[in-house]
Amino acid sequence: MEYTRIENTEHPLFTKAWSLYVKSFPSEERRIIRTQKKIMNNPLYHFEIITDDGKFVGFIMWWDFEKRRYLEHFATLPRLRGKGYGKHIIETFISRANSPILLEVEHPDTEINKRRIDFYQRIGFVLNEYKYEQPPHTKHGDYVPLMLMTYPDAVSQEDVKLFCQQYCEHASIYHYMPVTD
Repeated sequence: MEYTRIENTEHPLFTKAWSLYVKSFPSEERRIIRTQKKIMNNPLYHFEIITDDGKFVGFIMWWDFEKRRYLEHFATLPRLRGKGYGKHIIETFISRANSPILLEVEHPDTEINKRRIDFYQRIGFVLNEYKYEQPPHTKHGDYVPLMLMTYPDAVSQEDVKLFCQQYCEHASIYHYMPVTD
């Protein structure tokens, strides 16, 4: 599989990736296109398109903070799910990481949410029990109650606090822009 970092929305596969993003995440957990365009200019942010033999498979969007990588969004095409692509993508992401990894998951109150948590746990992620809310992705959006998973070990509340500070420092300016789209 090939991983291609894109830095603007003009890339030929951006439209496919964006369509998958919109279908894969609820509106309160994703950006609008205008803020996505701006955030792609941040050198800490990575929007990677994943292809296999030149065919679009999915994407992975992540932040490279000083002491932690934050896996913000990840999805594969629905028709490819259950075929090992997701596991391969996450294991590759782990192998390229030079620091611990953090990601967010929904609470295990539905069967799909439980399966998603199990997926990450099978790869080696740890579910942390700290209270956590994802900052809004739009100006008038709400905080979203989520849970944090980390690799390779659990994190302390102090680590979570540091992550939240770093994330807000680099990404929150995009979260609170006026929504006119």
